[in-house]
Amino acid sequence: MPSLLSAPYIHIKHLRSTGATTEAIVKLRSAPPRSDIDAFEAAICLFICSEFGNCLHVCQTYTWRTPWAMAISQALMAYLQQDAIKALGLARTAISHQRDMHDVNALYLMLLIANQAIDEADQFVQKHYAIIPMDEPFLLIMMAELAIAVSDWKQAYRCASAVVAADPEDFRGLMSLSIVNLKIRNPHESLGNALRARLISPQSQQAVLQLMRCYNELGDFYAAVGDFDQLDSQIPIAADLYVELGIAYIGLSQTELATTALTRALETQPGHPTAVRELLMIHGNANDSIALQQLVGQHQAFIKNDMVNVITLGFERLAQGDTARALGYFNDTFALSRQQNVAYNELPWPVPEPRLRHDYEQLQLLAQRQKLDSKGLAALQLLEHYCKQSQDIHHVFAPTGAAAETLQRALTDMHYIPTIPFDDVALSTQNHYPDIEQQYIDGKPAMVVIDNFLSPAALQALRQFSEEATVWKLNNDRGYVGALLGQGFASPVLIQIAHELKSMMPQVIGDYPLLQAWGFKYDQRLSGINMHADFAKINVNFWITPDAACADPNTGGMVIYDVPAPGSWTFPDYNVHQSKMKAYLKVHKAESLRVPYRENRCVIFDSSLIHITDELHFKPGYQNRRINVTLLYGRARSVG
Repeated sequence: MPSLLSAPYIHIKHLRSTGATTEAIVKLRSAPPRSDIDAFEAAICLFICSEFGNCLHVCQTYTWRTPWAMAISQALMAYLQQDAIKALGLARTAISHQRDMHDVNALYLMLLIANQAIDEADQFVQKHYAIIPMDEPFLLIMMAELAIAVSDWKQAYRCASAVVAADPEDFRGLMSLSIVNLKIRNPHESLGNALRARLISPQSQQAVLQLMRCYNELGDFYAAVGDFDQLDSQIPIAADLYVELGIAYIGLSQTELATTALTRALETQPGHPTAVRELLMIHGNANDSIALQQLVGQHQAFIKNDMVNVITLGFERLAQGDTARALGYFNDTFALSRQQNVAYNELPWPVPEPRLRHDYEQLQLLAQRQKLDSKGLAALQLLEHYCKQSQDIHHVFAPTGAAAETLQRALTDMHYIPTIPFDDVALSTQNHYPDIEQQYIDGKPAMVVIDNFLSPAALQALRQFSEEATVWKLNNDRGYVGALLGQGFASPVLIQIAHELKSMMPQVIGDYPLLQAWGFKYDQRLSGINMHADFAKINVNFWITPDAACADPNTGGMVIYDVPAPGSWTFPDYNVHQSKMKAYLKVHKAESLRVPYRENRCVIFDSSLIHITDELHFKPGYQNRRINVTLLYGRARSVG
C-alpha cells in the first residue's frame, strides 16, 4: 500500500499485522480516520481482528468519497452479510479504479477464492505480483491459501512462512503452513503448526481436522480418535472430520467403527469422494460384494470416473475369481488415466536422460518389429535426435515452447499396446505348492524362492507385453521406470498369475486381496531400488529377463534382511529414510539374505522385511534390461 495512511493508521496497520490486535483496536478507537484510505484500514483492521460488527458499522456509516472506497467497503459489507457473489461484483468495480493498494487486492483475492474463481485469482497474482511484498500479511495469507488451492507448495510455504514470521500467533498462517508441510511430507512440522493453531483457537474444527490428518499420516491413530472425541457434540460436525475418524479406525483395524464414521460423513455430505473411496475399499477388502454393489448403485456417477474407485472394483472382482471383469475394470482405469493425462502431468521436467533413452530404445524395438504407426515413428525420430546429444546419465533435456510440448507428447503418448490373449495355465506345473507353502510358514524369516515360476507360455506372454507396451511412465529419480496395474500394466497373463497364486497358496495368500501390482525396468548404467519395506502382508517378486542378459549370476537379484520394519513406522520411515533403516538394521544385528538373479525366479516374502535391489550387472541393450514384477497381497500398514 502506498504510504498515504496517516501516521496513526500506519501504526495501527503495523500493530494488526504483527498480531498486536488489542493494541490496534485501542489505537483505532482513539484516532478517527482522516481519509478513505484511513477508513478502509480501519475496516480491514476490525475485520482481521474478528470485530465483524464494528467492521460492518464502519462500512455503513463512514462517508466514502472515492469510487474505489465506496465499492470495496460495500464489497466487505456484502461479504459480512454472507452474499459472496454480490461482494465479488463490487470488488471487481473497486479494483477497476484502484489496483495499487495491497489490502484492496487481498480482499479481492479472498472473494475470488470464496466464489471458487481459483483460475482468475491465480492469473491476477501472476499478473500483478511477480515480486511478492513480504510485509503485507493480509495479502500474503490470501496468496498462501490461493497457492494451496492450485497446489503451488513452494509459493504457499513462502507466503505462509512470512505471515507466521510477522505474527507467530496468526491462525490462518499456521493452518496454511501446516497444510503445506503435510503435502510436502513434513508431517512432524505440520503437526507442530496445527497444535499451535489449536491453542490459539481451541474450538476450531478446522484445527482439529488438520491435527487428525497429521496424526493419521504419522500412524498415531489413537490420537486422531482422541481429538475427534473432544469436539463439541452440540455443534454440527463437518464431513471431513468423520472421514479422518474413519481413516483412523481403518488404521486400528476397526472396520465396523470405520464404516460407521464414513457412513456419517456421507450422511453429512452426500457423495463425499474420500468417504466413498474408503468405504469401497473396506467392502472390497472384506469381499462384501453386496455392500459394495449397494455403494456403487448410490454413487455410480462418481465411482465410474474415479481411478481409485474403478481399480478397487477390479481388485474386488479378482478376489472373487472373476478375472474377465477384473481385467475390464483395470482397462477402464487405464482409459481414465489417459483421459486425465496422468502420464503427461507426472512427467519429470527437465526430462532425465535415462527416461528418454528407455523410451527411445523401446520405440526402436517396436519399429524393428513393424509395430509403430506414423506418429510413433515420428516420436522415435524425435527421441533419436535428443539421444544423440548426450549419453550422460546426469544430463537433462528441457526444450522450450512448441519443442517442449512435442517432446512431452512423444514421451507420454501410448504409442503401442499389444493385444496378447492368454487362456492357458500361468504358473509352472513343475512346482509343488503345498511344500512351498510349508517352507514359507516355517521360514525365519518368512520367505521362499521358487524357480521355474511361470509356465513357458506365461513367461513369453508377459515378457512380450513388458517389452512392447509403451506404458512405462512411472518415473524414479534413480533412473528406473515403472508401470502400474491401473495405468496399463494389466495384461491378461498378469491377471491370471495373480488369480492362480491365491488358489495355489491358500495358507499364505488365501483370502488376502491383491492390493497393487507393478513392473520395474532398469537402466544398466544405474542401480536399482533403495532399501525399503512395503505396505502389504505378502510380497511376490519375480524376474522375467533372460539369464543371458545378466553378466554376473551371483548378483542382480535382491537382498532381504531378516528384521521387519516396526509396525509403528510411517510410510517415509520404512520407504524413504535410508539412514534410519540402516541404523535399525545395525542395532538389531540383521542378517542379509542374498537371492541372485535368475530368469523366471520368484521370491515370496513377508513384505514388512526390509529389502533392496542387489548390485546390477546386466549387458547393454534394451532387451537386456532387468524387469521385475511385483504383486502385493493384504494390507499390513498405512501408506500415509
